[in-house]
Amino acid sequence: MRKYTPLLLLLILIPTSLFAQDDDWRRRRAERDSYNGPRENAIELTPFVGYRWGGTIFADQAFIFDDDVDVAANPNFGVSLAFPLGDSGLKLELMANRQSSELETESGLFEPNNEIADIDVTYLHAGLQFPFARSRNVTPYAIVSAGIANLDPQVSGVSAENKFSASAGVGVKLPMSEILSIKIEGRGYYTALDDDADDCTFCDYRYNQNFYQGEVNLGLVFSF
Repeated sequence: MRKYTPLLLLLILIPTSLFAQDDDWRRRRAERDSYNGPRENAIELTPFVGYRWGGTIFADQAFIFDDDVDVAANPNFGVSLAFPLGDSGLKLELMANRQSSELETESGLFEPNNEIADIDVTYLHAGLQFPFARSRNVTPYAIVSAGIANLDPQVSGVSAENKFSASAGVGVKLPMSEILSIKIEGRGYYTALDDDADDCTFCDYRYNQNFYQGEVNLGLVFSF
């Protein structure tokens, strides 16, 4: 009988160990299943950086350049603050977004562009964020906004101008925890520029001389 004692002890310990592991697995699974990421009614603070391109100022609009000038593609940075509107995930977003760049004229094929002056382009917008197809691992959304675009060329004797601006885009939020997510967003901007050529009735229709830009952003979302 004594020689069978170790075998009996082993048979008793193995099921006990397996049951303990099973309970631990069930507990971890329950915790994982109960996690839904940030709350729908959480306020979101998002600092972000990105890259912006596009934007042309036409010579007959500004009267400070002999030729049309383009805003060079450059990084941008900003911050947004989103407030929940109910429990559906719809949010009111306030955003400030700045790009420091250069104005340049186009040259020939494979020739470097000619830099004319520095310029800062800042968007101050309010908009609505619409989530769709939300899951535990990802929250895609659409965004529309409107506000002002501040165009500030660094040219002596020239002052900054505020113009009506609107934007639309799509993005995705990737929850990392209940308070932190990663946000990736693409957005396009429209800014209305006045046409000062009074004798050109159809200029806006024929040439559509407004200001357009696009950008992609990467941000950290803090939910609270």
